[in-house]
Amino acid sequence: MLKFHYRVSLHVIHPDIDPDLITRELELQPTFRTTRGGMPKMTPNGLPRDGNWEFSHWMHSFDIIQDGELVGYLQRLTVTFEPHREFLRRMYEEGGNVECFVGIFTDTNCDQILPFDLLGKLAELRIDLRLDLYGSQLRQSDHPSLDAN
Repeated sequence: MLKFHYRVSLHVIHPDIDPDLITRELELQPTFRTTRGGMPKMTPNGLPRDGNWEFSHWMHSFDIIQDGELVGYLQRLTVTFEPHREFLRRMYEEGGNVECFVGIFTDTNCDQILPFDLLGKLAELRIDLRLDLYGSQLRQSDHPSLDAN
């Protein structure tokens, strides 16, 4: 059994799309404050700040059963997004990007093969995959699994 857990979120960044449209199109609720490009900046408490937002940002964090099956989870996620293919492609064509962010938390080796069909499906949907590994404090050269001949 692999000893790691992960968190997955979807981020949509676009020059100026209304975040409410993203919510409607993807049928997901944002789990963090949204911004819209060109609109005045506000603090989380609603107080005005200097300037306007440079771009729109929308994010949804997924609830995940921690089963160690990252690839299977990502494959199921691509099936979920298939009905939204045209919207996702439109984001790309309009100068935006859609990113599937995966934070992987581990104190040991975490070996995952991301199969070509998964990567191809993400590419077809125009979803970038971002992996962020949060490991232990051990430096690679000090790791106990390395032979120090």
